[in-house]
Amino acid sequence: MRLREESRSGLEIVLVDIWEGTEPRPEVERFCEMWGIKGPILLDPNAELATTLGVRGVPTNVVVDSDGTVRAFGAARLEELEQAIDELYGRA
Repeated sequence: MRLREESRSGLEIVLVDIWEGTEPRPEVERFCEMWGIKGPILLDPNAELATTLGVRGVPTNVVVDSDGTVRAFGAARLEELEQAIDELYGRA
């Protein structure tokens, strides 16, 4: 499951970085370059969003519908994430 899903289904994938060091942008850019990651990345250096969502560890996947309702939380394995997305689209 990569960003290609967006073009197939309208699903938008946004990555959130909760870097705990200083100046997260250079580290995020280096990481994305190294792993070939493309797409929108929200920087959350103070973990405000992560705290609001209740993230306790990384990686954590959060599936949010178009109304902003959290539909799945913590789907860490690819199979769990795909199932949550299928449920969101009524394919399960």
